[in-house]
Amino acid sequence: MYRIILADDHVLVRQGIRRILEDIKEIQVVQEVGDSDHLLETLKAQAADLVILDISMPQVSGIE
Repeated sequence: MYRIILADDHVLVRQGIRRILEDIKEIQVVQEVGDSDHLLETLKAQAADLVILDISMPQVSGIE
């Protein structure tokens, strides 16, 4: 099972990606976050195999 965190400041985008991934048995979306600060906190507390990340989020960009 692959554990995935979705990070995007647009709720509709996160929901759409989650909906696509729900059909894949080997994938579990474990968390959704809307900003980089919340993402960093989440990564400290929860392990994930993959982060699907928006590169242009408020505060700190996904590239940084």
